[in-house]
Amino acid sequence: MKRFLAGFCTLLLLSACGKSEHPQAIDNLPWQVTKTAEGHTQVFHMELGKTTLRQAIELLHSFPELAVMQAPNHEYSLEAYFGKQRLGVFEAKLVAELAADPASLEKFAKEHIKREPQASGAWRLTVSEENQKLANDFPIKTLIYIPVVNYEPDIILSRFGAGSEVVKLTDTVDAWFYADRGLAMLIDAKGGDIFYYSSLADFPQLKAKILKLPTEQVHE
Repeated sequence: MKRFLAGFCTLLLLSACGKSEHPQAIDNLPWQVTKTAEGHTQVFHMELGKTTLRQAIELLHSFPELAVMQAPNHEYSLEAYFGKQRLGVFEAKLVAELAADPASLEKFAKEHIKREPQASGAWRLTVSEENQKLANDFPIKTLIYIPVVNYEPDIILSRFGAGSEVVKLTDTVDAWFYADRGLAMLIDAKGGDIFYYSSLADFPQLKAKILKLPTEQVHE
């Protein structure tokens, strides 16, 4: 099992004492989650529920692939796949779920340019270039952060603190919920952890979605 060690040691060396060649504090770390005066969850310089896709593109200097995810129950969601990004001192895959209205979801799904089946039984419907432009003004609802390396439980506790609620989803996967920060984590003893960040208003919906994940979908 590949677990997080070398990267964390590097982080400690770089941030020690505020001296050396790196006087500035390191930011864009996955545990640096705050709440703004307006009540938005803020992480990686994004305010979830407020920062738009266009603003995220400018922050990350990266253009995502957009797709409508059609669940087996035919519910739609709009996701932007940024791929592997370097945030702070770590690399992670980044996916943003956008707050799209039902009419736009229907339109984007109907006008898709590619349809791909997923292992979970869902379908991935690639959004057309014209509709991608329309999605630029949609705010980010949920940010999904998939680390390249995984974190030992003691590192998670020391950096994130204990979850206000921990639920066992499978024999190896636990869900850790931090409702006051709009944060949820799937911690897998076999590796493949996933961090979810959402606006506080959308957190109950995110939690319900995670709790309903069948075994084969936990780390799709």
